[in-house]
Amino acid sequence: MKEAVAQPVQEWMSSRERTIAALNGKPYDRIPVNLLISDHAARVIGVSVGDYNNSADLLARGQIAAWRRYGTDNVNTGPGLTGVAEAIGSKVAFPDSTPYIAESVVTHESVLDSLKVPDPEKDGRLPLFLDAATQVLKEIGDEVPLGMTCAGPFTTAAGIRGTEKFLRDLRRNPAFAHRLLRHSTESIIRFARAALERGARIGLADPTASGTMISPTLFTAFALPYLKEVCAAIKAESGAAPSLHICGNTTRIWSEMADTGASVLSLDDVVDLADAKAEVGDRVALLGNIRPTATMFLGTPDDVLTNARECIAKAWDNPKGYILGLGCGLPIDTPPANIDALVAAARSYGRPPLQL
Repeated sequence: MKEAVAQPVQEWMSSRERTIAALNGKPYDRIPVNLLISDHAARVIGVSVGDYNNSADLLARGQIAAWRRYGTDNVNTGPGLTGVAEAIGSKVAFPDSTPYIAESVVTHESVLDSLKVPDPEKDGRLPLFLDAATQVLKEIGDEVPLGMTCAGPFTTAAGIRGTEKFLRDLRRNPAFAHRLLRHSTESIIRFARAALERGARIGLADPTASGTMISPTLFTAFALPYLKEVCAAIKAESGAAPSLHICGNTTRIWSEMADTGASVLSLDDVVDLADAKAEVGDRVALLGNIRPTATMFLGTPDDVLTNARECIAKAWDNPKGYILGLGCGLPIDTPPANIDALVAAARSYGRPPLQL
């Protein structure tokens, strides 16, 4: 294997142009590199994660600053894994790290009857995320795609019920589990329509539906139908299906993930991109799967270059397209030098003709 040394390359496309080309089989200057920078943007602008997540202005400023600092090919203004569940009624905690659901709203079955599908213009922090998207699109929307990633139906249902209770409901009270999923699905679709009206693209993250958490049988019965519904609604509204990320070992549900109608499958670093390409690469684009912790957070720039080259070598020729990215979210305190190395790897190893 060659020594991991990345060299700069002249770029002639914007992030938006590059991403569209890569996903449509058109010529591009280099492989896109897509990072869900998310709360790391708070570090870029020197504010707490809690303040960042509760201010449209800081969300916008952080995403714009991070894009200008690193040169990745996407920006994202949430609402993340907690935003829709919070708008339905769950409580979110804001440590100076990743926000999380601290109190789920559906403490017993009767509570669900009193809940409404949230209004994205009024409820929870959804208006903040939409306002931030508008600000980002106004300033840099012509240059870079803006995504709004939210939890998928299965993870949102777990967020309003509590994960352990919801997973028990799948077996003990499946009818109620489906009611939770129905409410979650309608809430996600309503938010997605508001985001699409702003000009954003939608990404879905459904980590609780992971093969590490539930069996393929449960995925097919409880996650797949609702993911299909959300993907179809988003595509009907915008003409573009959302991306889909599911954490953990998804090897046994790759076909079902492609069945959702998602445009891109974002894969965890515990799976092999080459295997995914062989199984579903003729149906859907792939994104991934640099190791977030071992490489990006704990590794060196040389480790990043090596890991990136491995990923590109496995998936650059995926029939439906490939985007270099992480196997999951970017750790908040990732060293900036490692992010620079990932972008450098895309610029060097990801330009045609590939030299790996």
